[in-house]
Amino acid sequence: MRGAFDPETLRFLRAVFDEACLALTPKQNTPGMRSKLAERILNRASEGGRDPVRLRTYALMDVLPTAIKQAS
Repeated sequence: MRGAFDPETLRFLRAVFDEACLALTPKQNTPGMRSKLAERILNRASEGGRDPVRLRTYALMDVLPTAIKQAS
């Protein structure tokens, strides 16, 4: 079971999630894909990750591998 996040952290994670969703194409922006992004962000955050760029990049790695490689 994951630990709980405080309200400030939840706002932060929501902002990271929203930014990650902006990287999706309209075709990719499905409830299932959004759920996958949220799960990946929460998993990494539960491990202590708090860097917004790294969280967003991690969430998008499987979705946009070409775009992420080009940004590196």
